[in-house]
Amino acid sequence: MNLIVKPINKGTAASVVVAKHYSRRLGIFWEGFGLFRGGDLIGVCCFGLPAAPIQRHAFHGRDFRLYELTRLVVDDGTPNAASFLIGRSIRQLTERRCAIISYADGAHGHHGCVYQAANFYFTGYVTAHDKLYLVDGVPTHPMTLRDRGITAPSEWAKLHDIKTISPSPKARYFFFRGSQKDRSAMCDKLLYPIQP
Repeated sequence: MNLIVKPINKGTAASVVVAKHYSRRLGIFWEGFGLFRGGDLIGVCCFGLPAAPIQRHAFHGRDFRLYELTRLVVDDGTPNAASFLIGRSIRQLTERRCAIISYADGAHGHHGCVYQAANFYFTGYVTAHDKLYLVDGVPTHPMTLRDRGITAPSEWAKLHDIKTISPSPKARYFFFRGSQKDRSAMCDKLLYPIQP
């Protein structure tokens, strides 16, 4: 494949995510990795802080770091490039004993095949509580509106006759990194059943 994965900084990750990812925003950033062909950056994989409810309720007695794989962009048609990027990125995370959660957003045609290819565990579907706002026909998350300076999205939507829609379910996936013993222990602490 002639591809390599190496760490990138927040600014580099943001430039790709804002230009190429459907969310157009980076979100919370702890660590990021770039997929390179030669000197060209053709993909990014970013990790950050999961939402507070997941931190509190996904595991019982959690004694390890929990990351969220927050953004994945691959601007290349090479087969398996995305799962290659994910796998190599996870190997380079600072924390050697950790769990990673990620979501596949069905509203954008994502079902998690790339996570399945990277050996993540599927744990069912979840629907966010936040409404989406139809801005110029595009479903827009309230955090995206806040990034644009709209501090009260509900009031702004009423004032501008912006319709809201319920978000689509997202497929939830987990991955465990560490020794075989560590992975088994983390899996045992997971409070969501692993599903086929």
